[in-house]
Amino acid sequence: DNLVGNDKDDHGCIASAGYTWSEVRKDCIRLWEQGVRMESVADKANTAFIVFAPDSLQVELFFSNDQPNEILDRRSLPVGGYAWNVEDDDTKNVRQENGKWTISQRGNLIYQQVDEDK
Repeated sequence: DNLVGNDKDDHGCIASAGYTWSEVRKDCIRLWEQGVRMESVADKANTAFIVFAPDSLQVELFFSNDQPNEILDRRSLPVGGYAWNVEDDDTKNVRQENGKWTISQRGNLIYQQVDEDK
């Protein structure tokens, strides 16, 4: 019973077709179509994707190195604009800086958006 496309997960997503479940979208998505590709600043082999909820109130982080997904909430910044995080100093922080998306933790940049031409 190893038919191509016969690998649906608990949500009905077919991994062999590139689909994975997104909790914030409540749908099966292809990360490269719906997400923003990020690259680790420490190790270019590690990547992440950020996927925004349709209303942008949450962002889901998908990591290539077997880290569990994380969901962050949107918060207004005192200087204007938004960042996505949780009220905890150890959380990741997603924000846009100089036109590119970044993921930082404890004030240290850990992932940054990959240029589209790569």
